[in-house]
Amino acid sequence: MNRKKVVRLTLGTTAFATLAGCGGGGGVESTPPAPVAAPQPVPPTNPAPAPTPAPVPAPGPTPSPLTGCAPNCSPAAPPAGFVVTPSSLQPQRSVHDDAEYRANYIAAEYISALYALDNGWDGRSVLLGVLDDGVRETPELTGKISSLSRDFGFVIKGGVDLRRNSVGDITSTHGTPVATIIAGKNDGIGVQGLAPGATIVSLRVDARREDDEMLGVNEAAALRYAADNGIRVVNKSLGYTETDVSDRSVRDAIAYLARSGGIVINSAGNNAADNPSNYLDLTEATRDGLLFVGAISPGRGTGYEIASYSNRCGVVMDRCVVAIGTNVTHDVNGDRVQFSGTSSAAPQVSALAAMILSKWPQLSGVDAGNVILATARDIGDAGVDTIFGHGLIDARSALSPVRPALSNGRMTSSVASSLMVLGNAFAGTGKSVPASMAEALGNVVVLDAFGRDFAGDLSGMVVHPLSDERMLQRRVEAQANAGFTSFVTPAASGTLGWSAFETEHAAIGANRVFETKLTSAALALRVQGVTMKASFNGSDDVMSDIIGMAPTSDVMFAYSPRVQTSVGVAGLIGEPRIGLSLYEGRQASGAIAHVSAGAGTFKLGILDETGAVFGTPVGAGAMRFGDGARTLFAEVATGFGAHGWQVDAYASVGSTRLKLADDLLLTKAQTLMTGRFGVVATQQMIGGRVSVGLAQPLVVLSGTGTLTVGSDYDSVSRRLLFDERTVHFGGQIQPRITFGFEKNGLASALRVGAATDARARDMRAIGSWTMRF
Repeated sequence: MNRKKVVRLTLGTTAFATLAGCGGGGGVESTPPAPVAAPQPVPPTNPAPAPTPAPVPAPGPTPSPLTGCAPNCSPAAPPAGFVVTPSSLQPQRSVHDDAEYRANYIAAEYISALYALDNGWDGRSVLLGVLDDGVRETPELTGKISSLSRDFGFVIKGGVDLRRNSVGDITSTHGTPVATIIAGKNDGIGVQGLAPGATIVSLRVDARREDDEMLGVNEAAALRYAADNGIRVVNKSLGYTETDVSDRSVRDAIAYLARSGGIVINSAGNNAADNPSNYLDLTEATRDGLLFVGAISPGRGTGYEIASYSNRCGVVMDRCVVAIGTNVTHDVNGDRVQFSGTSSAAPQVSALAAMILSKWPQLSGVDAGNVILATARDIGDAGVDTIFGHGLIDARSALSPVRPALSNGRMTSSVASSLMVLGNAFAGTGKSVPASMAEALGNVVVLDAFGRDFAGDLSGMVVHPLSDERMLQRRVEAQANAGFTSFVTPAASGTLGWSAFETEHAAIGANRVFETKLTSAALALRVQGVTMKASFNGSDDVMSDIIGMAPTSDVMFAYSPRVQTSVGVAGLIGEPRIGLSLYEGRQASGAIAHVSAGAGTFKLGILDETGAVFGTPVGAGAMRFGDGARTLFAEVATGFGAHGWQVDAYASVGSTRLKLADDLLLTKAQTLMTGRFGVVATQQMIGGRVSVGLAQPLVVLSGTGTLTVGSDYDSVSRRLLFDERTVHFGGQIQPRITFGFEKNGLASALRVGAATDARARDMRAIGSWTMRF
């Protein structure tokens, strides 16, 4: 053994006076502390027993890839600068938020540890190496120490090195509390570990004689043993006594472990230095297999402070995080103690790695380390910095998806940029997602940037356009401040509508701020029997129908009601006279082309939409509802007079084919059959014009589609498995009864509109009175 390159504990004080020079970070207290009720984890001298919260229901199902949290799980990770709610003021949030959890409350809360416990990701089935002075089997570690544990050290007697063959004993005063922070049992007594399901592999690397000890002996052999035995995470709370040297054999062993997929979680050291004591171990070969850990203290006001004793991340900041430097754990005698130093911070990170690997056993330790780095909570200077590195570890973020992607088995796209928008024709009321769509998207498996599988409900990513309530509100605003003008000549005609809307900006003093917007415009030129038209029909157009309540009989606007601009040509050809019209319209979401021909009461036509279906934007990403549609339609309309009433009726049917693309979850779609009808009776009375009607807006009558979504995950091949799920697109036939009244005079105009469904469950009305000056 080369005794000139011996490593020693990074804990501030231990039982050996020769180690006192390693820095101050607190130490071991024999007085059992009570749960801390303030940001600083300083226990009282005579603590009271931990309160036992009332039981609560068990946590709910697996969290959604979107929300990242199942029902009844712990709250979201608070932002930088937060102060933990005192334990005495925090109600119990789940069955796992018990007295043993609260015994180490502050440290656990700062890293959102309850989230992992609530979801059952407690490190079970994970072997976690503790490279230290051994781990004694105390009551909290009974049955938790693997038979793979090995003693790589020895004892020195009479100058002779003698094998010891003990993975832990009464002298294992450092490794035992470290291991208990990681994997202490939840047994109703004492303090549980952060990953109580993990199994500890003691990798003992100390050499002892009566008055001294040396640590790190045969460390390289211990690391190679870990690699050969599938141990993916090794906690190393040891550091070099001289920071300007590095052991080649140890570096080679770390590289060997990294190639096998393992990682060393290495405490930074307690000398308040600019760099971790082992920073020279970081090379290109060892980079993936090393993660350094500094210690922080919960601070008052700012929320975080680097612990006064902790080495900074320094030159290895890109492979460095921080954790809480004080934990309540159990010592070698089984007593509850407070344990401080970067040696106490490192096992928090190791426990988080165990949480990740228990949820995703297909990952390597290297993968777990990269997840921890990518999801650490940024503190200190923005971005990766020399004090805190990537920041404070966060169990909630580490166990939530990182840039998740949707896949149909052929292509993938980001979940964050995906959205499906369905027009009201698919739901009838415009307020609900079709049941089969909700079911098909109710349990979808996605992969994140680290290849981790998440299952959740994506039906919340299906939305409808602007609600009826919001549209009605806009119409009220538009009517209150509307203006309209028009002109007619033998060769031309035109209209122009505008309205003033209150802006969303803050009011200036006591004044309300309005912005005038064009709501509609149209121009028509007639040349030798041909009419050329151009129009702008804003979504707040309030002059073209009875305040939005009466139905329109124009089939183009029935299929694409929010066309913003359109140009077209219309005329009569042949004998008998056949009307022909061609339109092209555009809106923010896409474009529509319309060609129709008709004679008398019958009309045929075709609509071609890009970026929209029935005038509604399709959405974005893999969730979008196609890339547009082509619709063939037939319409019949008629009118007649009876007893002073003018009755107009219409009906139309359509056949629509969706435009699909290779990246869509919607991989197949049958032809959609659509329909609409209406009848309106109008008569002059009460000094104005009264209308009543019955109208069924455009509705999808039949049609199915196929969503191809991830349904399961094969951890052996690390691939998604896919299902083809049928979706029925038929909407609800819900005709509406409409009423309108208009009275126009030289000085004023009154307009009233009302509508209700057949069962009078959805009633609404609107009116306006305009004075002319």
